[in-house]
Amino acid sequence: MPTRSLMRPTAVPDRETAPRAFSSRHLLKLVEDTGKVGFWSANLESERLDASPGFHRIFGLEPATELTFSYAIDMIHPQDRAAHGDQIAVLRSGQPISREFRIIRPDRTQRWLLHHAEVIMGPDGTPSHGMGVVFDVTAQHDTMSALLQRHDRLNALIVATAAVFWVNKSNGEPSEMPQWMELTGQTHAQMQGLGWLDAVHPEDRPRTHAAWMTAVEHTAPYNTDYRVLCADGIYRWFNARGAPVLNTDGSVREWVGVCLNVPGRTRYGASGGAARAAASGNPAAGPVPGSEAITPGQIRAARAFLGLSKEDLAGLANVSISTINRLEDPNSPIRTRGETALAVRRALEKAGIEFTFEDGARTGVREAGVRT
Repeated sequence: MPTRSLMRPTAVPDRETAPRAFSSRHLLKLVEDTGKVGFWSANLESERLDASPGFHRIFGLEPATELTFSYAIDMIHPQDRAAHGDQIAVLRSGQPISREFRIIRPDRTQRWLLHHAEVIMGPDGTPSHGMGVVFDVTAQHDTMSALLQRHDRLNALIVATAAVFWVNKSNGEPSEMPQWMELTGQTHAQMQGLGWLDAVHPEDRPRTHAAWMTAVEHTAPYNTDYRVLCADGIYRWFNARGAPVLNTDGSVREWVGVCLNVPGRTRYGASGGAARAAASGNPAAGPVPGSEAITPGQIRAARAFLGLSKEDLAGLANVSISTINRLEDPNSPIRTRGETALAVRRALEKAGIEFTFEDGARTGVREAGVRT
């Protein structure tokens, strides 16, 4: 049983038992000298527990400190005590324990502990003694906390930059691209292989494909711009960047990257038949009349022409005010569903607005039935 007595000087045993005695005592000391582990044992019918020097060191106590169960429980962090203050009661009921919790040492520093303990039954079959081992796992918790912090920072950065984060397999094929699927409306099956290129503008597709295949072939960073047909039927410019994640032997484990929205660059609608025609590379098929995607400027102009507030327009279209805000913001990173944008257009047209999309001219608005 690992008790403090095992660590005290003892009389030299006889020759027959010496190797075993020295081995046990020295092994225990060797383990405890790491500073990360301590042992205890106790009669469960009493309050006093015997603890090794390593136990005292982890708890920040002087070696001569007399320990009781209550003393040890009181050192548990107040926020953890409700969940882990029952450990002695659990042992006295005959059940083993395995717990992870914080303590506050006398110098006010905090440590994370992993505690394993077993129960030894007496001759009458009731719990008699307990023995346990305590590990200082503070370093592991600090490492995990740092990793979670880095993860949270990365997620915040992606949200702040309106980025699409993607992960591809070692051969360059799509792996984890949920944000791309949300951006484009593609399904997981549709984007497999080189299917993701179907959402890239036909004029940009060959160049984008060549840039990606060159990066994969040469295990080189990837950086290119292209237009993406978004789920709302509007093409938007994105800067795509990626890099290989390498194994220790230099082989590629996976590819990671982002697609960053490029504000201020030309974007235009391609709803309904026009969107499908553009994605298929057939520009001969024009847009279906009345289904062209209206621009943020057209919505603002139409609302001003009618003297409507954002609240008024939201009520007419049966959408939220935040939806109107997104539709009127040319740099909004949040995409609006096509049917929602169409509902806003229909509401404005019903109120007397006609949207213009003449070839070679800027998009505009005018009073319905008026020709210039």
